[in-house]
Amino acid sequence: MMLMAVGTLLGGIGIFLIGMLHLTEGLKLSAGDKLESYLNRSTRTKRRGFFAGFALTALVQSSSVVTVATIGFVNARLLALGQAVWVVFGSNVGTTMTAWIVALVGFKLKIDLVALPMVGLGALLHILVPSPRGKALGGALLGFGLLFVGLDILQGSLEPFEGHFTLSEQRGFDPRQTLLLLGMGFLLTVVMQSSSAAMAMVLTLVNAQVIPLELGAAAVIGANVGTTSTAVLASIGATANAKRLAWAHVGFNLVAALVALLLLPLVSLVFAKAYEQELMGGNAAFWLALYHSLFNLLGVIVMVPLEPRLTRFLGQRFQRKEQVQLRLRYLDKNVLEMPALALHSVSRELDHLCQLVADSILHPQRESEQQETITRLQELVTEFETYVVRALRQPMTPVNADAFTTLIKSSQSLTNALQWYQLTRKPGARPTDAELQPILKPFEEAFHRFMAAVAVAASREELYQHLDKLLEEVDLAHRELFSQLRQHQLHTQGVHLASQWIAWHRRLAQQMMKVLRRADEIDELLHEDAASESGEPGLVQPEPSV
Repeated sequence: MMLMAVGTLLGGIGIFLIGMLHLTEGLKLSAGDKLESYLNRSTRTKRRGFFAGFALTALVQSSSVVTVATIGFVNARLLALGQAVWVVFGSNVGTTMTAWIVALVGFKLKIDLVALPMVGLGALLHILVPSPRGKALGGALLGFGLLFVGLDILQGSLEPFEGHFTLSEQRGFDPRQTLLLLGMGFLLTVVMQSSSAAMAMVLTLVNAQVIPLELGAAAVIGANVGTTSTAVLASIGATANAKRLAWAHVGFNLVAALVALLLLPLVSLVFAKAYEQELMGGNAAFWLALYHSLFNLLGVIVMVPLEPRLTRFLGQRFQRKEQVQLRLRYLDKNVLEMPALALHSVSRELDHLCQLVADSILHPQRESEQQETITRLQELVTEFETYVVRALRQPMTPVNADAFTTLIKSSQSLTNALQWYQLTRKPGARPTDAELQPILKPFEEAFHRFMAAVAVAASREELYQHLDKLLEEVDLAHRELFSQLRQHQLHTQGVHLASQWIAWHRRLAQQMMKVLRRADEIDELLHEDAASESGEPGLVQPEPSV
C-alpha cells in the first residue's frame, strides 16, 4: 500500500512538472519576440521594470524565462543593472501566481470535465496544426491541463496519509518542526528545479491535512529560498551581469525569507484560526497563497531603500574575469533559447571581437607572444561562431534567422582578417629597402589610423572616411612603385614585396570593414523586425543540417 502511494505521488509530481514545462515553453514560443519587445518597452524605470517582471512571470509561469530575458538585455547594454534587479524582484512576486492558481482552481477543477479535454485538445493542436505558433499554443494548453491532472493524482496519493503527521501534536510555532519543514521546502525546490512544483506539493500536503497550516507556511518559505538554486546554477560560467542578477535574486529571497519568518506568528494566530473556522470555504491553500504573496510584497517594500546599495555592491563584483582582455564578454548560455535577445548580445560581441583584433594589430608583441595572441583570437572567433550556430538551432522569426546567417558570414570575415594579418607577420614580409620607405610610410599611417578607429569603435562615418583615405593611399603607393620601377629606380623584387605587403593590409582592412558593414545590416534587420512586429511573422524551425 505504502509503495503504491509513493509511486502514485512520484507520478503526480512528474505529470505536474511535464505540464509546467509544456505550459512555459508553449507560452514562450507562442509569444515569440513579443515577450522581449514588451520587456524592452516596459523597463524604462525601476517601477515599470518591477511590474513588467511581475506580469511576464505571471503570464509564462516561469521566473527563469523572465530572468534570462533580463540577463540578455543587461548583457546587450539595453538595460541598466539597477533596472534589471527590479525586474527580478517583480518576477519573484510573479511566481506567487502559481500558488493562487493551485489554491483557487487546482483543487476545485473537475478533471474529467475540464483538464482532460484540455490535454486532448492541446495534444491535437500540437500534432496537427502546421504553424509553429499554433503548435506552441497547443503545447501550452496541453501543459495547463496536465498541471491539474498532476495535482489530482497528488491529492489522491496523499489520502492514505491524511491526519498522520506525527512529529508533534503541538500547534503553533515549534522551532524544530519549523526548521525541518523549511529544509523540506528548500530541498523539494532544489531537487525538482521548480518552485512551482514544490509549492504545489506543499499546498497539496496541507490541503490533504497531512501537515498543519503553520508548518506548511514554513515549507513555503523554504521553497521560496530554494528558487535561488536555479539562478546560482545558471550563473556558473556565465557573464558577470548574469552573476550579478543571480545574486540579486538570492539577496531578495533571503530578505523575503527573513520577513516571512517574522510573519510566522501571524499564520498561527490569524490564518490558522481563519482556516479552522472555514473562512474562504476552509481552503488551506488559499491562506498559504495569501501568506506567500504577503511576505514577497513586504520583501519588495524592504528592498526599496536597500536596492541602491545592493546594486552598487554587485556592480563592483565579478569584474576580474571581465577585465581579462582576450575573452568573450557578452555571450551568455542562458539566453540561447531566446534568439531575439541572443542576437543583441551576439551583435555586441561582434563589435568587441573587431576591437580585440584591431587592438592586437596596433600593439604587436614579441613574435612568440603575438602568435599566442593570434591563436587566442582565432579560438574566440570559433567560440563566437559555435554560439551563433547553437542559436540558429532555436525556432525564430525569418528576420532573426537572416541576422544570424549574416553573423556566420561576419565570423568568417574575421577569420580571413586574421589569416591576412598572419601573412604580414611572416619573416621578410615587409620590404626593408631604404628607397621603399617613403612610399610605404603614408599607406602604413593610413592603415594604422583606420585600425585605431576600429579599436575605439568610432562612428561608421569616421570609419568609412579612414577606409577611403587608406584605399586612396593604396592607389598612390602602387602608382609610385610602378613609376619608379619604369624609371629603373627600384628593383623588381622590391616592388613585388612592397606590392604584396600593401595588398595584404588592404585585404585585411577590407575584411574588417566587411564585418562592420554586416553589423549595420543586422541593425537594419532588427529595425525591420521591430517595424513589422504587428504583422505576426511566423517562426522558422531550425534545420538539422545547420
